[in-house]
Amino acid sequence: MPTRSEGIALNFENGTLHSIRSVSQRALAASWARLGKESMPSFDRFDPEPGIHDPKQLVVWKVEVTDGQLDFRALYRGRSIDDAFNEGWTGKTLREVSPPALQPAIMSASDHCASTGCAVYTVLRTYNGAGLPVELERLLLPFGKNGRVKIVVASLQLTSPDERSRITKDFEAQLEIVMSARISAAIINNALERDSNRQPALSS
Repeated sequence: MPTRSEGIALNFENGTLHSIRSVSQRALAASWARLGKESMPSFDRFDPEPGIHDPKQLVVWKVEVTDGQLDFRALYRGRSIDDAFNEGWTGKTLREVSPPALQPAIMSASDHCASTGCAVYTVLRTYNGAGLPVELERLLLPFGKNGRVKIVVASLQLTSPDERSRITKDFEAQLEIVMSARISAAIINNALERDSNRQPALSS
């Protein structure tokens, strides 16, 4: 059941590849997991095939630790994100740029991704002026070295893209947590292997 956010940390469940609703985000997660078969994937090796994701919907964060607290500094933000958040992000931290209503959910998911090394998938819901639901699907993918997460790539997709210009105001008015899940690279790779084995053999 969806729950309303009251400033508390999210409760993350163990998810699967098919927990991710968006086809393009699912493909992005699969590309990440393939790199992580043996160890945490390196961001330098992350090069998804053209067409499986839209760079305009991505944000790249550098993971920083200050006084024992994780934070995330913006290195890149796609154009679609610009439409939803007008202020410039380059060089700023996630804590600085997150809208107050969204900050607990956003920071909790980002902290969980960086501390576990798992992909994290959340779905947040609000309602537009007509009372219709609009959902923000947020996929976080960790990259690093020697078991330490150094980069988090975030993919953000709205179920109603035409709502971008006012989505922050809608979330300020009402926010529901629909889903929060962590998904390991091993779980995703197992799903990919099972799906591959189910494919019918090609006739000669």
